[in-house]
Amino acid sequence: MALREHQPAGETCVICGQIKKSGIHLCNQLICDSCEKKIVETEVTSWKYRYYMNKLSALKLKNVKEPAERVK
Repeated sequence: MALREHQPAGETCVICGQIKKSGIHLCNQLICDSCEKKIVETEVTSWKYRYYMNKLSALKLKNVKEPAERVK
């Protein structure tokens, strides 16, 4: 019997980098519940807001298509 590497259950949060079991998915990437709460509660004038926006800007936009041109 071959030994397999043990992988923890869950996914890596794109904000905090920790492995979590729940949260929201944006572009098929996890933002854990605690990071989501922190983002929502952060004032836009706070330095933390800029930190979170920088993290969110790094999301890989896989399988996202450009909107079709509008027919005039």
